[in-house]
Amino acid sequence: MASSPLSTTDPLDLKLGVAPHDVGPRAKPLPLGIRSLDAVLPDAGLPRGGVVELGSPAGLGRATRLALAACAAAQSEKDCPWCAWIDSSHTLFAPGVIQAGVEPERLLVVRPEPVDVARIAVRVTASGVFSVVVIDRSGVPGAGLANTRARWHIVVRRLALAAEASQTTVLLLSSTAVARKEALPTAMRLELSRPSHDRLSLRITKDRRGRLSGPIAVDVADLIGSGGTAAGARQDRDGSELAPPALHALP
Repeated sequence: MASSPLSTTDPLDLKLGVAPHDVGPRAKPLPLGIRSLDAVLPDAGLPRGGVVELGSPAGLGRATRLALAACAAAQSEKDCPWCAWIDSSHTLFAPGVIQAGVEPERLLVVRPEPVDVARIAVRVTASGVFSVVVIDRSGVPGAGLANTRARWHIVVRRLALAAEASQTTVLLLSSTAVARKEALPTAMRLELSRPSHDRLSLRITKDRRGRLSGPIAVDVADLIGSGGTAAGARQDRDGSELAPPALHALP
């Protein structure tokens, strides 16, 4: 397993089970900062202390952008907490992270082997260090095989228990086909599709309080937003551009 934080500090060195972003037993939902989406989500944001599955067609890419928006929203809070991204398929790149408004210095990227994704995801969530944990399962070979279905039901229950203890928002990125087939015991399930080049459609297909929805149109421009400087470039205090950081693997 390779862990790739965009900073030199490994948050897993902190005491396990102690969350620096203690938001209390009745934490408010996590707004995404995307007005059109927050307006249609139950409670105007994603639930904390639970697992949210985001299903999308393979290659759509907007699910990643939505997950990055959640990380950026969490990092904007006063405690400036850490976020984690389980990236077994090596599809997360620094320029896109910065363009989405995420502070790379407080994002830990973990790149385990596909067979270790579930175990590592539970461990990272149970650490209590992270405000948001993203598990990119859509790019993991074999994720939709029938012989892994029962295991992921158990994994999601373990993730839910760990998330509830630390009020962490866990985002599970899956393909739409896998999400529908497995029907995992998540707190919420969202499905993204793209009926046209400038429109996305979002459906709430599961909510722990039963608040479901039909297709909701979302403007692609709202999802892209203006979360960072263009093309992954950053500016120093004197206004000069800095090259985007790379994801360096640690031993």
